[in-house]
Amino acid sequence: MEKRWRQITTRTVQWIVVAATVVVIIRLAYLQREGLNDLDLEFEPLWLVHAAIATSAANLLLPLGWRCLVAAYGQFLSAGRAVRLWCFAQTARYLPTGLVAVASRLQLAAKEGIPRSVTATSIAIETLILFGWAIVACAIFVPSTVIPDMMRWLSGLIAAAGLLLAPWILKTIGGGLSRINKVVIPSPKQRLLVQGTAFLGASVAARAVGTVALAAALLEVSPTDVPLIVGASYAAVVAGMVGITPAGLGVREGVMAAILADRFGFADAAAFALLSRAWEFGFEMAFLGAASWWGRRRPNDLAKKADSVADDGRL
Repeated sequence: MEKRWRQITTRTVQWIVVAATVVVIIRLAYLQREGLNDLDLEFEPLWLVHAAIATSAANLLLPLGWRCLVAAYGQFLSAGRAVRLWCFAQTARYLPTGLVAVASRLQLAAKEGIPRSVTATSIAIETLILFGWAIVACAIFVPSTVIPDMMRWLSGLIAAAGLLLAPWILKTIGGGLSRINKVVIPSPKQRLLVQGTAFLGASVAARAVGTVALAAALLEVSPTDVPLIVGASYAAVVAGMVGITPAGLGVREGVMAAILADRFGFADAAAFALLSRAWEFGFEMAFLGAASWWGRRRPNDLAKKADSVADDGRL
């Protein structure tokens, strides 16, 4: 009975978060209402289809990348369970500080038998890898009028080097931490760390494609605008990750609109930034529903899990 009430409470909180996020998005649109009078948006349904495919791929690659990171430390989950767990935890990232999402993933992973130390380590690695890929995207695509060339390329080279060397750096750090009595972290499998980094990088690329496709569906975009749109998108992601608002709400939209305003005008740029967030949020909720069905626990799950663990650590 207690477990049932805990599940009901969890689901209630998740849907409250959903409702609160919708309210925040509407409020952002309301605050920009005066500048939105000059809207000149277009609508190209075919590009929306491309955007939907790319966004769905990006949403799938993120939890699969995290699954690889967890597997690198000897903890294996089926793809369905990993996606379901990751998506449920992510619904809490819109709460203040975003720490509820971390606590939620720790709790959900613990129910799957994954030690909290491994989950916490995987979350930290996942965040750093995504941040690194976003910095690389900024270095390549953000205009020099926004970030000086020297700063842009230096940060990009450092981030790229960190991503390439991450499997070896993490193994060294893990070995050092394991020598501390109170921290027990197994030595990670480098191949799975590489796979996880690649999955997360592929997700970043897929999301960039989805953003460009969404822009093509709503704005008058030419091929020369593609780097600007990708750069604005990931400059906004970086700002949101270092900002203090939950999930970067307000920060991401402001940065994206500011970068795109010179090319598309403030009204269209602000509207696109808000619609991009709404698009992302809508697909997160739709993907959560699909993941809930896919990751349902079945009677033979444990047997499948045991069969999926190969001696060489491959997924």
